[in-house]
Amino acid sequence: MPTFFICFILFILWFRVKTKQSSKEENKSIEEFLTREQEANFTRKKDISNLEYISVNMEILPFSDTTDEYEIQLENNVKKFADKKLLNLSGLTNTDIKLLYGSANLDILSSYDQNYTLLLRDLNKWGAYLFQKERYSDSKTVLEYALSLGSDITETYTTLAKIYLSEDSPEKVQKLIEQISESDAYLKDSIKLSLIKLLQEY
Repeated sequence: MPTFFICFILFILWFRVKTKQSSKEENKSIEEFLTREQEANFTRKKDISNLEYISVNMEILPFSDTTDEYEIQLENNVKKFADKKLLNLSGLTNTDIKLLYGSANLDILSSYDQNYTLLLRDLNKWGAYLFQKERYSDSKTVLEYALSLGSDITETYTTLAKIYLSEDSPEKVQKLIEQISESDAYLKDSIKLSLIKLLQEY
């Protein structure tokens, strides 16, 4: 009983020390964030005209004279980005953006980043629908283009992998695995496992 009591006391003391350490680290992180945020809010507006903007190459995409209303909608969703500015700012927080380009540019740059994200989403929907209609060549064109722009959407990878396997090209799926492994995609481990599973089932 005394031994148990001593161990219990030691555990309480250890727990209190760890709690204080955690609290100090948390407070330090909050202070560092507030300091960076304050600095970011006072960062002057910078020239953003020479950033690596993305333009959509409409000529390589398989637009058609389809009468399928849903397909027409999917095509139009992509066409609307023809004259819009797109910018990949994934991995950057709002604070990062303000520090790099000035707080006055936050809203416009965020809208360019949103355009980029929405384009990748719409390319994925279009490519996936073409795959469902068994128009594999057109689907491949759309999805490969999405990946060339840096898409990290799981369905884009897996649908493209299914097309490659239907063409008896498992080596291309292996290249997809290498591509996602080298990326900074948030879901890269999950995407990699999905591709490996498709290869194993081939």
